[in-house]
Amino acid sequence: MINLLLPGVMEKSLSRAMIDKALSRIKVDNLYMIVNDKAELHYYDELGTCYLREDVARGIFTDEQLEPEEFIPLEDEVFEYMNPYVIEIINQQRRFEQRYDFQVSSAWESHYRIFMRNLLFWNSMLERKQITHVFFTRIPHEGYGAVIYHLCKMKNIPVMMAFASLIPNRDYALTDYMSSDREIGEEYERLKELYRDKTAEEIELEGNTKEEFDKWTSLDPALMKPAYMKGNKLRKTFRARYGETNLIRVWRGILGKEYEKYGMGIGFLGASFARIPKLLGAIPSTYKRWTYARPYWKETKEVNAFYEKVSEMPRPGEKYIYFALHYQPEATSNPLGGGAYTDQIFPLQILCRSVPKDVRVYVKAHPAQLAFFGGIAYYQDMLRLPQVRLMKMECSTYELIKNAFAVASLTGTACWESQFYDIPAILFGYSYKNASPLAYHVRTVKECGQAIQDIQEHKKTATLKDLKLYTMAAHNLSYHIEERGRVFPELIVRLVKEM
Repeated sequence: MINLLLPGVMEKSLSRAMIDKALSRIKVDNLYMIVNDKAELHYYDELGTCYLREDVARGIFTDEQLEPEEFIPLEDEVFEYMNPYVIEIINQQRRFEQRYDFQVSSAWESHYRIFMRNLLFWNSMLERKQITHVFFTRIPHEGYGAVIYHLCKMKNIPVMMAFASLIPNRDYALTDYMSSDREIGEEYERLKELYRDKTAEEIELEGNTKEEFDKWTSLDPALMKPAYMKGNKLRKTFRARYGETNLIRVWRGILGKEYEKYGMGIGFLGASFARIPKLLGAIPSTYKRWTYARPYWKETKEVNAFYEKVSEMPRPGEKYIYFALHYQPEATSNPLGGGAYTDQIFPLQILCRSVPKDVRVYVKAHPAQLAFFGGIAYYQDMLRLPQVRLMKMECSTYELIKNAFAVASLTGTACWESQFYDIPAILFGYSYKNASPLAYHVRTVKECGQAIQDIQEHKKTATLKDLKLYTMAAHNLSYHIEERGRVFPELIVRLVKEM
């Protein structure tokens, strides 16, 4: 019997067409789905049992879904297994606070209740429905998904998921996010043996992987900077979280192709006139979003003003480790940061405890970080560490990397880019980068201290060939995101047939 659970179902990621393609190749007795968008529910409900993401994220289940007469109570075994992940999961749930479309209360009691409801429901559901396989479109990082993931691990239910590779616009498949570096490490070693007698110039990369590698090796910040970091990242992130609050932008969105076609000419005015009723209809909802979001934008500006006040420029000649803060909340720090380390103050404390007396830790905030998950108290706690200096936002990340003794992060891109400058990387989380040539994966003060000692003694070295082969390993194990329509059905088939 095959009973398949698919969290994260939506037309732009795991569409009805992809599911149909997978089902045409495997026999599934029962299909269960968590659907992200209520408006798309009708695409999937004829395939099997559907749950709505906004309900699951808030721990809301109907009596029919709960089947109270049949549910399985939670026992010590489940609590003891899940205890290490409670803080991680509740912090994931926090991503739904302040959402415009549906909100979750920030109160601890609310988050505890949501966590316990999901734990009770999914523990019982996985058993009662005899779920045999689970496919996540992304590493679970929204609370309820992590509950499902860890319960599956406890019950030995095979899971598979996709996540971003270190090569932009490419994803890879994995079954355990805490050991994602194992497979790429093995592929890297295989390639080193295969190309043992080749020079870097004789090794060919393909497609967008070659383009990205050329950008990294250029050491030109304008080329190296990821596309998602260009423009006013703070405002983009704010709009993504709270919705569009600018009426002119809403108007442009309504006009769409006409705006692109005519610019601000006569044709544009004609097209605009025809859509005035739709624009007028959008005014109330835009105003409502603006009034909702305005206090949060004000708070973000206050936090940024404080950060600007207490931050400084690098001091000439000072030896430092550059600690690049993650944007939060995101999967790159939770769950990939690993447990309590999702709060970046803890790995920062470990790093500060491990550095020699003459080494400082330069910390730079993520340019997209909102006041949410990054308030004034957050930076005040960092400044209490005597080794820490907060760097001004105008400081170039690449200049900070280039002049650093080492670069540190949970799983950040800076820890890959640094290696092209021959600067070692210290990673506290679980990442594809952990097995890369100049990387040190650490979790404790002892491990961090040993890594710093190795760096001082130049224990690890990397050539352009090494970095090229590691990039090739990442390419070989990944696929372009435009291929999801082909790859996701294949992954589901592979999950069911092989695991």
